[in-house]
Amino acid sequence: MKKKLDLNNLDLNCTYTDEELDIISKNLTVHTNFENGRLIPIPQNPIVKEAIIQEISRQLGNWNIQTGQNGIITTSQGGFNFGPSNRQKNILAPDIAFTPEETYIELDEDQLWSFDGQCFTPEFVVVVAVVTSDEILKEIDNRMNNYFGVGTSVKLGWLIDPKNSIICVYEKNGENRLVRRKCEWEDLDGGDILPDFILDISRIDSIMLLDNDVDEDDNERECPYCDFSFDNVHSMMKHLKKWHLDD
Repeated sequence: MKKKLDLNNLDLNCTYTDEELDIISKNLTVHTNFENGRLIPIPQNPIVKEAIIQEISRQLGNWNIQTGQNGIITTSQGGFNFGPSNRQKNILAPDIAFTPEETYIELDEDQLWSFDGQCFTPEFVVVVAVVTSDEILKEIDNRMNNYFGVGTSVKLGWLIDPKNSIICVYEKNGENRLVRRKCEWEDLDGGDILPDFILDISRIDSIMLLDNDVDEDDNERECPYCDFSFDNVHSMMKHLKKWHLDD
């Protein structure tokens, strides 16, 4: 006979039933992913990481409204069942996700308010992480493989590492294999999945400058070609490249 569920003393090595996971999800105050019946605790984000997540979601939200997409943007508290069915749950919460309007408006009551309905997933996901080793990159690759798994709707994934100025784009190739492509640390185009969306990297750099890279002097930098002035090097370089150096 199975022991009564003790919410104050959960066994992370135990495999729980769907009914037990539902009870845990409704009562647990710790952010947790559910993978194949296992509880995977998710630590709280440091302020810089959370600020960057919110900045990316803000830019995505502005694009969502301004272009009339009317989709749904979620952050790390918004979970999706990336499992093959509602009976085999793999509930994960990307740092940022975008679900198109046409998907959202078709969801029924169970899908909107629980994880009991038919599985659905976003089309776009973002992972914000500091990649300090090959092992961490491999963990992110595995996470992306889950997001892009069989039956999911994910078509585009981004890895943003603001501390090491790393951007990786994840997409499936013509052979339906997930490919990771490293990009320059510069404004990022959303392509066909997020038409006309461009992530402004300078806003992320500004957050990082508040962390530990603020210049000792407060002098603004002036463009040598025009009357514009800038409070950080990245903004000035971006301006030079766009307006003066590409000619």
